Amino acid sequence: TKVFDIAATNLLKVGESTSWGGGALEYMALDSTVGSKGGLYYTSPPGSSKYGEAAYGAQFTISEVSKEARDDIKGKALWDLSEKLIGVKAA
Repeated sequence: TKVFDIAATNLLKVGESTSWGGGALEYMALDSTVGSKGGLYYTSPPGSSKYGEAAYGAQFTISEVSKEARDDIKGKALWDLSEKLIGVKAA
């Protein structure tokens, strides 16, 4: 998997480093402008990490979630399967 990680992140620019992904999550959680717009789905183009920390915010765009993500029946099925696989029922 290390070869794939290097190829996807550095050569093909279709993936991001774990460090950049963590920074993006931190930005989303702590930035006051993002926090005031709750419930939105943000994306960034592959390879955004090449811009470093300057990409946080500048490279993010509000996007529509997939049709599958809005499907309550599929969501319930995924939830039920997750509970079964880990052996824990949500309270």
